[in-house]
Amino acid sequence: MRLFTTVALALLVVAPPAMADVLGSITESKTIRIGYRTDVPPFSFQSKTGDAAGYSVDICRAIAVAVDKQLNLDVFGISYVPVTADNRFKMLEEGKIDILCGPTTATLARREIVDFSLPIFVDGAGIMVGPGLTISRMSDLAKLRLGVRSGTTTEQVLNASFKNADITTFKDHGDGVAGLKAGTLDAYFADRTLLEYPRHVDGKDSKLRVADEYLTVEPYALAIPKGDSDFRLPVDRTISRLYRSKQIMEIAGRAFGSAKMGNLVKALYRIAPLPE
Repeated sequence: MRLFTTVALALLVVAPPAMADVLGSITESKTIRIGYRTDVPPFSFQSKTGDAAGYSVDICRAIAVAVDKQLNLDVFGISYVPVTADNRFKMLEEGKIDILCGPTTATLARREIVDFSLPIFVDGAGIMVGPGLTISRMSDLAKLRLGVRSGTTTEQVLNASFKNADITTFKDHGDGVAGLKAGTLDAYFADRTLLEYPRHVDGKDSKLRVADEYLTVEPYALAIPKGDSDFRLPVDRTISRLYRSKQIMEIAGRAFGSAKMGNLVKALYRIAPLPE
C-alpha cells in the first residue's frame, strides 16, 4: 500500500497541467465569449449604442462565424465581455473569456501566460505633440512633460528610455490626448494608429501633430488560452482567409475610414496568411 501511495503521489507531481478546451466549452455552453476593450478605438471599443465595435472585434466576429460552422450547433450565441488593460490576460487565464480582441502586442513575455493568433495588424509607438512644439532630437523629450497609457508596452519603452523624465500615466488614451489639447502635456506616446485616429476624428480642426518616426514595432494579435491548438487552428484559418479574400480591407475600411494605412500593414496583409 505504501509503494502504491508513493507511486501515485509521484504521478500527481509530474502530471502536466490540464490544457484549455475552448471548443469543448463552446459546444457545452453554445456560446463563444469575446473579451473586448471598450476604450481603444478604432480597434476595440463600445459604440454609442453600447455595442462592441472595432477592427479587432470584427475579426473576432468572423472567427465566431467560422467556429459556429465547424461545430454545427443547433443554437449558437456570442457574448461580448468587457475587459480592461489590467485584467485582460487574467480573464483569459481564469477561463472567463475565450478570445481577447483588442490592440494587443504579442510579446515573448506574454506568451508565457497566453498564446497568440497570427498577427492581425502591425503598428509602432509614436509621439503626438501639441501645437507649436518642434522636436529635433530624441534627447529633447527628456526635458518635456510626457504622457503615456499605463500597462502598455509603450510605457515600458518610455520608462527605459527616459528614466528621469516627467512622465504622467493615464488609464485612457483620450485623457492623454486631452492633456495635449489643454496644454498640460507636451508630448503623448502611444501606438501610431491610436494617435492618428483622434486626428482623423477631429479632421481639419486638429492642431495636434504625429511625428514620422516609429519608436518600436508592435505586432498585434488575438490572445487565446495557452496550449489550445484545436482552437487556435480555426482562429488562424479565419485570419488567413480574411487576408486572402481581401475581406480584411473591408474590415479595415470600416474601422479606419479615410485614415492612411502604413506600409507595414500593407506588407503584413501580403505575407501573413498561411496556405490551406
